Amino acid sequence: MKKTLFFLFILFTIVSCEKEDNDTNIVCTTDCTTISGHILTSGDLPLEGIKINLKYIERGFLYYHSWLKRETTTDANGYFSMSFNIKDDEVETYEAQYYSYFELKFDFNNLDPDKYFLSYYSISDSSYLFTVQPSLKQDTTYSISCYIPAKDYITVNLNNFKPVQGGDCFEVETFFPWGIKSEKEDNSNKFMNTEYGISSSGYDNFMAEDENQIFRVPVARNDTNIVRIIKMKNGIASPEDHKIFIPENNKIELTYEY
Repeated sequence: MKKTLFFLFILFTIVSCEKEDNDTNIVCTTDCTTISGHILTSGDLPLEGIKINLKYIERGFLYYHSWLKRETTTDANGYFSMSFNIKDDEVETYEAQYYSYFELKFDFNNLDPDKYFLSYYSISDSSYLFTVQPSLKQDTTYSISCYIPAKDYITVNLNNFKPVQGGDCFEVETFFPWGIKSEKEDNSNKFMNTEYGISSSGYDNFMAEDENQIFRVPVARNDTNIVRIIKMKNGIASPEDHKIFIPENNKIELTYEY
């Protein structure tokens, strides 16, 4: 009985220390901070109706307090914009048991997961909410854009896999642009020559288990992808990267020998 009461007390304490406020009705007239951006998919096509919200969050031990600053959706051209005031005490803090930050959330749940890569973990993740923590200041304008590629597939044949010792493997993994656009002066990712982040088909998802194996591997349509072939023979790894553009109506089939 005492344990039950103690558990209920802890649960009540946690719930009572969670608080959410809504500041979206506060109109910004002066010294506004503005976030605007563009959400695109493959072929530079806009994504309409993507929900976006910004929160200021304070966290501590058994403590959570958030303020919803603004929420909006992208228009027919994929654009969004939100202006708001940052209070003097809304600052980023990182201490031992307390920290505060801004959280910008993109909600892709209105998109078809069979048609788009909606999360960073492209294969197994079923959560289509993507968040970033921008560093924001008062009376400042920021540009935060996002790229969500269309999903396609290629056929990859991994042939003649004959492992000699434990740890030998034969694997294919794809990489493609995905996520937030960099606004830095040198804003290209050297690995793929893209202004955006990079996602992939995931590690250990397409590994040969038989001598000859066929995989249907996800790739970004109308974009340049990297097909990485990983061979581990006798404890020696030999990765190969192959850059390939995926057109509309692709029927690409690739074959690699172990």
